[in-house]
Amino acid sequence: MRGEFVDLGGQRLYCFAAGTRGAGAPIVLVHGAFTSSHLWREVIPRLPDGHRVLVLDLLGHGRSDLPADAAYDIRAHGARLRALLEVLGVEPACLVGHGLGAAIVCDVAQCAPERVQQLVLVNPCLVTTGAEPAAAPRTLRRLARLTPLFRRLPPAWLASTLHTSLLRGYRQRGAGSHVLDVYLKPYRSLAGRAAVCAQLQALARASSPADQAPRPAHVPAAWLFGDAEPRATRGAALPHSAEASHTTITVVPGVASAIPEEAPDRVAHTVTSLLSPAL
Repeated sequence: MRGEFVDLGGQRLYCFAAGTRGAGAPIVLVHGAFTSSHLWREVIPRLPDGHRVLVLDLLGHGRSDLPADAAYDIRAHGARLRALLEVLGVEPACLVGHGLGAAIVCDVAQCAPERVQQLVLVNPCLVTTGAEPAAAPRTLRRLARLTPLFRRLPPAWLASTLHTSLLRGYRQRGAGSHVLDVYLKPYRSLAGRAAVCAQLQALARASSPADQAPRPAHVPAAWLFGDAEPRATRGAALPHSAEASHTTITVVPGVASAIPEEAPDRVAHTVTSLLSPAL
């Protein structure tokens, strides 16, 4: 796998390609808040042959740039992903998003439906299926209220706070703690601290009517939730999505939100099953 930086209007996104070209649609993997492309490391080798796989670090994450003055709302992330797909020549693809990444791929499906063939939403957040806008997870809203304090504290303190909050999404705490050290390494700097604060505030604002969360597009879609995830997190999505004939919903036993890492076989199987009719 060969990584590269793609400049999009003066902001660099890191991405890499995996898999092999063939008759199948490309697969695009989009991680969630405060993780990185490393999230998909166990899923990638399990994906079906014959598909180009594109993996990226969202702006403000991983190896991508960490600008404090960038827009980090869903629409901005979606616009950058659409631009990246355009630059790389990715044709209609199966978009797979985790957490915040699920909202981002839904935004792409809304704004550029010609680029989306299927959607896989893994522990989605900020995706609305009803009349009301979807609120950011409670933990992120609480952290966002603390950003004035975070800006005055050492970056390592903020990274440690994120580590504690995100670790709750792992059932395998030892492995989760190790991988979170990888995800949060970019934030142990002054630039990283500023980027985190900007992202937290953008996520908190996403619950306001002025920044409506995207709705799932009318394409074949699959939703995955962990059975250890709080019911309130998935409750709003399940009843409405279950009524859609083009949507399947799977609750994965024994995991919370870290499904790509703790149940990679289930994620890969879901992607494979969704792609099968198009093969």
